Amino acid sequence: MRTHLALRGALAAALVLPAPALGQAGEPPRPDGASVISYAKWGALGAAVTAGVIGFSAHRDADELFANLEALCEEDAARCMVGPAGSYLDADLEGRYRDVLDADSRARTALIVSQVAVAASLALFLLDLGGDSEPDNVPYDPDQGFGFRSGADGRTEVVYVVPWGGF
Repeated sequence: MRTHLALRGALAAALVLPAPALGQAGEPPRPDGASVISYAKWGALGAAVTAGVIGFSAHRDADELFANLEALCEEDAARCMVGPAGSYLDADLEGRYRDVLDADSRARTALIVSQVAVAASLALFLLDLGGDSEPDNVPYDPDQGFGFRSGADGRTEVVYVVPWGGF
């Protein structure tokens, strides 16, 4: 189980941490205006998804461990006696219960991280919306493109007008 957790952590790091690309050192800024926020929002979203998957997986592991503990207690109820401090008297069962609590704690932490990353991603998406509030002024040319033409006999045709120089 710890190997799976390590692999999931490595996958999360690979998805979130940026890797240097070839030829990145002296490149000029991108002409499309992409900023750090444009990339960070997707990184935060990837981190949210990764943390959510890790959290749900840890929650499933905790449920399986607890189900195994309950099955042991159903087989032998005398073995599941609880002491005055609230812990199991059987050291093996107490260790299993601690494993359940650890897996549950990992699940809780990962799901909280996922929720924080979703909020950060949402904030970054909203910040990335900033900029010009008006679109570029592109003049409309009615003599170009698809349109309708009415004939003398009352028919309507769909036509495409091809621009042809400046005659």
